[in-house]
Amino acid sequence: MKLTEDDLYRSSTQFKHWSFTPEQLASQRLKTNITASERVKAAVKRQRAQRLRQQDTASTSESERNGSGIENGGNTPIPMDKEVNCLTVAEEQKLVNTFCERAIDLGTFFKFPTEVIATGVQYLRRFYLYNSPMTYEPQTISRSAMFIANKTEGHHLTLEKYAAGLTKTSTEQVLAPEYLIVQALRFHFDVRHPFRGLKGGHLEMVEMAKGNAAILPTLGKSAKELQAEMQKLPRKAGGPPTNTTIKDLEKRVTEAYGHASHILKTAAILTDSYFLYTPSQTWLSAHLLADEPLTHFYISSKFPPPATSNPTYTKLLSKLRECAALLSSHRSFTSSSTSKEEKEAREKKEQAEVQQLIKKLRHCRDPDKMDLVKLNKAQKRDAAEGGQLEESKAKRRKLEREGYQKEADEFWGPELPKMENGAKAN
Repeated sequence: MKLTEDDLYRSSTQFKHWSFTPEQLASQRLKTNITASERVKAAVKRQRAQRLRQQDTASTSESERNGSGIENGGNTPIPMDKEVNCLTVAEEQKLVNTFCERAIDLGTFFKFPTEVIATGVQYLRRFYLYNSPMTYEPQTISRSAMFIANKTEGHHLTLEKYAAGLTKTSTEQVLAPEYLIVQALRFHFDVRHPFRGLKGGHLEMVEMAKGNAAILPTLGKSAKELQAEMQKLPRKAGGPPTNTTIKDLEKRVTEAYGHASHILKTAAILTDSYFLYTPSQTWLSAHLLADEPLTHFYISSKFPPPATSNPTYTKLLSKLRECAALLSSHRSFTSSSTSKEEKEAREKKEQAEVQQLIKKLRHCRDPDKMDLVKLNKAQKRDAAEGGQLEESKAKRRKLEREGYQKEADEFWGPELPKMENGAKAN
């Protein structure tokens, strides 16, 4: 049995656990937003009530010291602040997209390979599919996600050098969110990228341009005939045929590869393309945006003529156009018709919107998740001095463990029941 690249992809954890329809993706993000908003409001309400009690106690003590009792206003209620204005789903997504862009800048600063940067960004996007920026601050998570990608992709930059390259960041701050991230990833570290597929397609098109293409038996054309057809391809979709030299044709193929590669390194990893499309569909869509006639010709060479009457060809082309529309919708995508002024205006507007969202995020953060280093230490610490926990801390830890277990059961399912003689149920 011959396995294709598509068969291998469909056996991966990315396809099984991280592929969605647009409706599924929107539903999950809405669920994450609602859950986080409820937790933030409950935590803030609890802290405000605690602060109110502390202020009441302090006022009462002061009145008693002055001999005035509570008649002088010791129990005067302190007005509660207005309700927390939480982020919407769209606002959360804009923030996540922004910090994914900053993660690319971070990876570029450390001179990480393209695969490391792309993997780190996908870890970040996967994490915030099940967690909210209101719960876990994106900058902290992005630094840790990129370091995890550095390890899983085998780049091996040490923790000490990585932390030293960051501004005012300790090794503890890098490591504190690691377990949270790998839990959110469900311990699926493998990310399939479209870069290899683009490289393989490019090499194949180069051979076609040279007249050395490997021909499918069902195609019914020689390598030289394919080369001659390529030389007549129009420069733009719907344009007139050309009469390109072989040298210029090879240059055209290389230029299309460069443009498509840029799209894959920017728009592809900054949009939902990894969640919605396969790596093959993604690189072909990027190539479609780079050179539509050349991409049409390449795809049609894989089908018996006439390719346009083949239902599979029509379905594939429709899917590629959907993906191409998604890629071209991102700010980083620029066509030949995009002016410098238009691009600068777009960037300025985006930065202003993001700054407003960051300000809003400061007022709707989950107060229980502010200090991840402290939380990480607390989870690792099993006993206080003398080996015994204070009663209040013990109760709180018990409730936290029960809460984590409940969340884990909802996510992974309950533990398998044990059968007689120690065997486990299938």
